[in-house]
Amino acid sequence: MIVDRSVTAFICVFKFAFLTSLLFESFSLASVTELKVDPFSLRKIGGISEVKRETYFGLSDPGLGFDARVKSNERYDYLINELQIDFGRRLGVVHPVVMDEGLVLEDPSRAGFCDLQKLKESLKVKKKLRVSGKFSQDFPDGLEVVAHGDPNAFPEFMGKQLASHILHGKRRYIPTNLEAAAELSAHILKWDYQDFERPVYYELVNEPHWSFWPDSNFQKWHLLTLEKVKSMGLDVQVGGPCLPVAYYYKEQYKKFKGIRSFIDGTKGKLDFYSFHVYDFLRKNGKRFDGGGHTDKPTFITSGLPLHSILDLVSNYTVNGYGREPPIVVSEHGAYGAMDLVEELANEYFPGDGFDWEMKMRSIAEFNKISGIIANTMVFMDHPHIVKKAVPFILLESMYWDPKYYSTLYVPYDFTDKQRWVETKLSLFYRLMRDVEGQRVWVHSDDPDVQIHAVAQGAKTYVLLNNLSNNDHDLNWDLPTPESAVYRSLSRAFDYTPSYSEKNLSISENGLGFPVVLKARESAVMVLNYGNEISFIKASNEEAYYGNKTLVPVDKNAEFEVKVPKADSVIESVIRVGISRPGNSGHQIQISLNGKELWVPLENATDRIDNGIDYASCKIIPVPPGLLEEENSISVSFSDGHAGSVGSVVIRASFPE
Repeated sequence: MIVDRSVTAFICVFKFAFLTSLLFESFSLASVTELKVDPFSLRKIGGISEVKRETYFGLSDPGLGFDARVKSNERYDYLINELQIDFGRRLGVVHPVVMDEGLVLEDPSRAGFCDLQKLKESLKVKKKLRVSGKFSQDFPDGLEVVAHGDPNAFPEFMGKQLASHILHGKRRYIPTNLEAAAELSAHILKWDYQDFERPVYYELVNEPHWSFWPDSNFQKWHLLTLEKVKSMGLDVQVGGPCLPVAYYYKEQYKKFKGIRSFIDGTKGKLDFYSFHVYDFLRKNGKRFDGGGHTDKPTFITSGLPLHSILDLVSNYTVNGYGREPPIVVSEHGAYGAMDLVEELANEYFPGDGFDWEMKMRSIAEFNKISGIIANTMVFMDHPHIVKKAVPFILLESMYWDPKYYSTLYVPYDFTDKQRWVETKLSLFYRLMRDVEGQRVWVHSDDPDVQIHAVAQGAKTYVLLNNLSNNDHDLNWDLPTPESAVYRSLSRAFDYTPSYSEKNLSISENGLGFPVVLKARESAVMVLNYGNEISFIKASNEEAYYGNKTLVPVDKNAEFEVKVPKADSVIESVIRVGISRPGNSGHQIQISLNGKELWVPLENATDRIDNGIDYASCKIIPVPPGLLEEENSISVSFSDGHAGSVGSVVIRASFPE
């Protein structure tokens, strides 16, 4: 269903062209993107079709006592019932108990171990009903929360193995009595929580110091904790290492060695593996974060680079350990970059005072939401792997840093703790409200335009996100609904967020718009088909991994990928994760079974190539009839510069 787009495209290009002097990266003319949605075709990935809100749309909050902490029935109703937020992250399991005087004492008969009988009796007395009736009714299945431990949480009588360097003014450590530490974690998880609130996922320590990642004691500690938790019959998944970053593509995958050594040291046996995913705001290839300006290059991981990392972790573990372990992301988003934010604010709307500061911080908030959405769209494409992904958005931080960059509310004038002011971070939840149900079939021929669709009742929610700094004309192919609403979050000329909701024009010719997805715009299109959607057909998408990972490319690199029952495949794509030196070229050559394929090139290269590294995931459609049960894939770089392939994966869809 095509609408004349010539005038609209010209206006959008002209509107943004004059900003090039302060743009983070340059713009170019809008390109045409073919989008297809079939609400009546169920889409499974790894056998999973359901999209659950608790997986993707949580607050970085444990949930417990939330109804009391929001201090307002109206605000509670707004957040829980209107925006439909869920909960996702708890910091601290062992540490709060250790800090509560008299609870964790050394066992006089077992030196270096906790007195478990004393602990159990104390926690039974301490623990009481902490869940209101209303809250338990609103979350009848309990809370699905990831808990990661504080650094330096364990009692001194369990010993200290110090990190090699001081971090944030303090030397971090892990316990040396690993069996005692594992035992303590398991007993606290059992006795300090009710079933309703007990963490579903447990990471032993939040963002451990880098010197621990390859350490055999650190790895053994995780295995012992896993063993102890299972032996006590707890329904808690144990994993790690909860690394602070995910840009393992750096320097042609040299930075993958940290998590790789941990996976190898734990023999691929943990319930899940984990890391945090963050982007940085950038301008002219430089990184800006809360610590101020730096000459280091910034890194963009959201979008295509993140696809390549998730594929690499799975490909590596399948080849080495015969399994695709789940991945848990207990924090993701984008850093505040307040130095650059203030620079932009002074350029576009100079001023002062509280209202000006709130507008200024909304620049960082747009960047954060944009990173969260790009990440979420990737996570939704890996439901068989990513079991939990928590946006790093806190309820508030009034009592320790009222100006902290990542909160849903701040005190008025950053001082009045009786008066809460909502930040623009709530727009993430407003945009994504109601999104849940069954995944349905979609197609985008453009690597810059992420798309998902979810059917629930009579409605289909089509999620869009533009990864690039280019406008994209949209050409739609979908059944005409009875009515439709378009929610849009875009970046205004002054880099602040702009949010809107409007009814779409529906006629015999179909949708009246949208015809342009603006630079860095995210959208949810709500299509109402009148009657409950019934699926006419279904497909299941399976991942098949290459025989090698982390392969340097000289002239070319060869991979073998087996696809059982290839003659039954209805459609497929090849996904190739690459890492190259910055500015060395973005296009690659790929052939399948001797036939060269067309490789789409993303416009977002100007964002993800920081001049030092360029990493992406090339997603290539496979022509019908070319796929075989044993496939040979060749990857080469025609420009002759260096580079490496992280992984090669074939995603193949089968009818059901």
